Amino acid sequence: SEVLDAARSSVRIKVCYIMIVLTVLGCLAMVITGKEAAKRDHTLLRMNIEKKAKWKAEVEKDEEAVVGKLQ
Repeated sequence: SEVLDAARSSVRIKVCYIMIVLTVLGCLAMVITGKEAAKRDHTLLRMNIEKKAKWKAEVEKDEEAVVGKLQ
């Protein structure tokens, strides 16, 4: 029983270390890709502005279609 508890404990510790390493690697990857995107000026702000402009254009197009049908 004590041997199994010790084995489980050591496995848990190894799993925790692996998760910590993977988390740090994931964070580094996000930082690197974020900096590359910023260099290309591909930021969330620009993406949101483009998305809203697209939505606005679609709404205006739909409104013109409705007005055209009414006339």
